[in-house]
Amino acid sequence: MNLVLVRACNNSCPYCFEAGERQRGKQGSISPDNFLKFAKWARSAGVQYLSLLGGEPFLHPELGEMVKQFRQISPMTGLNILTGGIFNKHLLDTLSPNVVALVFNINEPRDYANPKHFAKVIRNVELAIRKGFVVGLGFNVWRPDFDTSFMPELAYRFGRSSFRWTLANPQLNAPSNVVHPGDFKLVAERCVDMLRKAASLGIEAMLDCSLPLCFFNEEDLAWVRQYHAGTASRLGICEPILDVTPELDVLRCFALSTADRRKVTDFRNEYEIRQWFLDNTDSGLRMKGCFTHCLECVHHQEGRCQGGCLAWNDGIAQKDVSSNPLSLTDSMNVALQSDHPEIALENYDSATRPFKTAEATYLASVAALRLGKSSKAFRYAAYAQDVTTDIALKKRINELMAEIPSREDDETADTDRTTVSLPFVACPGQGKGPT
Repeated sequence: MNLVLVRACNNSCPYCFEAGERQRGKQGSISPDNFLKFAKWARSAGVQYLSLLGGEPFLHPELGEMVKQFRQISPMTGLNILTGGIFNKHLLDTLSPNVVALVFNINEPRDYANPKHFAKVIRNVELAIRKGFVVGLGFNVWRPDFDTSFMPELAYRFGRSSFRWTLANPQLNAPSNVVHPGDFKLVAERCVDMLRKAASLGIEAMLDCSLPLCFFNEEDLAWVRQYHAGTASRLGICEPILDVTPELDVLRCFALSTADRRKVTDFRNEYEIRQWFLDNTDSGLRMKGCFTHCLECVHHQEGRCQGGCLAWNDGIAQKDVSSNPLSLTDSMNVALQSDHPEIALENYDSATRPFKTAEATYLASVAALRLGKSSKAFRYAAYAQDVTTDIALKKRINELMAEIPSREDDETADTDRTTVSLPFVACPGQGKGPT
């Protein structure tokens, strides 16, 4: 989860992922009251990792005090600061390396409007390392002709064991200066070259935002799986990132900042927020993928790949949540409440994998049990139990399990062996700061 402290920025990234928010006229900083409210929510929600970002978080005049306050209120949350690195070096003295980690997003020298800015970023990276901070480096690929040696050599220079990278994503309903899917083949070849140079230096490359499974050709993908597991594991499915604005609105991600947003304090924890976006925002998109062939791709059909950033999908627009069609879980609940378990089970079995959440799978188990399909009820309940992290849902599943007859207890248990597509569940990648 990420919290925006201030929208102002002193950098000049051509691909800026937060520009859409500023263009909406939102230029402010988080208020002390909202910061305190969020910190208390994070403690009660059990937030494990939080990244503070902007804009440029070091432009907030109370950054050091806010970090201290957050640590006091929510001591079990690991903290990162995501920075462009253009700040007064003395600001590092306001932070403790035992409390917060730093991730520097660094561009090639030619991408800074002020040539002196790159030198300042490099000096601040070195100083942060000398002061004992956990320091990570990040790089965004936004042009086809990027320098494939830049980040591997920079990471090697600073003695890093890994670096973070991603392909800059578009912003929905906002101008986006990023690589178009039509250029993916060319860019993928150069990305592989970057990854090979990193591997030759003993440096791991960790992918942030997901890419389509077909981004790399099969030969290159096999190599990436062997040498850069941190990249290979992030291909295919993109989980909601959860960016929280200074107004405490929570976004699925900045790429979809003009789509749905809710108040973070309306939810009990991150799991509930992610589930809401999966059920409402993701299910409301035309999940066509980046390419025309995505709909015919077996990986897309089976839910192993979304076809790239959802902001590439055609026809996505800001919409009134009240006018959304029923989500799969909603439609199944309606069917069960209307005493039509056969409709609930049919809706589940005919849905594609991305929509078969743990909650929906639990409801499918309920429907199957009502229909006397005990083996299917057990299989669905067991799967939901295996993948969910929601304690309340686990309790409901365990209670349901007690009602499902075992084969030993029920000689008439159904023998349905139809091949069923269970949902694909991906684990979001998250960086870990010091605790």
